[in-house]
Amino acid sequence: MPHSPRKVALVTGAAGALGQPLVRLLMQQGFDCIAVDRNRRALERMHDQMHEQGAAPLVVPFDLAGAGPQHHAELAQALSAQFDRLDLLIHAAAEFRSLTPIEHLDPVDWITVLQVGLTGPFLLTQALLPMLRATEASRIVWISDNPAGKHRAYWGAYGVAQAGRETLAAILQAECGHAFPTVVSIDPGAFHSELRSRAWPVENPLDLPTAQGAAREVLRELGLIEGGACDEE
Repeated sequence: MPHSPRKVALVTGAAGALGQPLVRLLMQQGFDCIAVDRNRRALERMHDQMHEQGAAPLVVPFDLAGAGPQHHAELAQALSAQFDRLDLLIHAAAEFRSLTPIEHLDPVDWITVLQVGLTGPFLLTQALLPMLRATEASRIVWISDNPAGKHRAYWGAYGVAQAGRETLAAILQAECGHAFPTVVSIDPGAFHSELRSRAWPVENPLDLPTAQGAAREVLRELGLIEGGACDEE
């Protein structure tokens, strides 16, 4: 197993609105990044753009919606053969279709949203825990989206996933106690994204913070950068 002199971060949803700036900012802070997303084409495009700028992440096409326990175990095994540490795991992947009454929810959509938002992250966390426990001061970060507000009508599977993520993070942190990894949930606040536009289609994107600013807020809360949420880099 090669020695990794730099800290290593894995980001899910890495090709998404929040994931891409998270990967870029982490690499600017000296991390080697593993960018995980189901969108192979978007991952490759991000890789090529960042490579032209001097450094690029390891891109891993991986679909949380369709992956079972064995797929996660195989991914963890492959990563542990390439890296001898994992300092930071950020669960930024999310799936949201529309605001829909429970009565009319498509059962397939329910399963997919929960798989991407809750079950998949659980399986990935479980598979990567040995790497995280072997790394001093490792952290698991669950990106949260106002879970208290998602108890309202029509939020369906997305609301259930958000509540479940908060509970899972709290349980895992209680189990880890004073040992590593440390487990936290971070709500970066509202920001413009395609996912948000599905819930609020008439919202003016110019009235919202950017995903870049939200990513900076996440890293600020982790103590990896200074200052507040800033859109400019």
